[in-house]
Amino acid sequence: MAGEIFFDNTFHQLIRTNPDGKTEAFDDPILQVSRQRQHLLDWLKTKRTNNLPVETLVVSANSSTIIRAVNTDINRKVIRKDRILLRIEELKNKYNEAVLSARAMKRLSNLLLDGHTPYIPKPLENYRIPITALQTGVFCNKCHAFTMERKTKKWICRTCLDISLDAHISALYDYLYLVKPTITNSEFRNFLQLQSPSSAKKLLLSLKLNHSGQTRGRVYLLNSLIEG
Repeated sequence: MAGEIFFDNTFHQLIRTNPDGKTEAFDDPILQVSRQRQHLLDWLKTKRTNNLPVETLVVSANSSTIIRAVNTDINRKVIRKDRILLRIEELKNKYNEAVLSARAMKRLSNLLLDGHTPYIPKPLENYRIPITALQTGVFCNKCHAFTMERKTKKWICRTCLDISLDAHISALYDYLYLVKPTITNSEFRNFLQLQSPSSAKKLLLSLKLNHSGQTRGRVYLLNSLIEG
């Protein structure tokens, strides 16, 4: 955040004043990270790991930001980015005895990885943009036009004749981040302006995406693009 930020302890909000004088109110990041801490502790409890200390910290990453607060004790919870290494050293000195064995640490790290869900934004839903407003087709990285066509197992640009073997992958990333994390053969063809159902099936199968359903009802999970 640029400008000046003020931690309001009375109403538990963050007030930002921009360089142009405009003020805005945000949720208190100290309360936010406190909630995140509690969520983590609750999750650890379900995994039978109850003895881990969990510290919280709010870091201001913008060097030009001016931080103000009435409560001076806030400097234990909010720091500038230049102090983060020093704060980590302080925590290392505070917790200088091992709480978990190497085996338990490995188990916990695996549980964290297994429980991770990639964040996929939904801009169309959030901003109420109809999918029909999107430019469909396959993008050409050379002439920057949506004019790639599928011919003889490759993509050829109608405009500049550039050739690509995997231009459809970028289109799938666009679909994943703009529309939704699943796609059917029909949706794939419509979004890429691809005519042949069999060609679409071959392309989707070649990516080895996780899927559910059989034949015409099959749904491909685009999260595999991220996780892979």
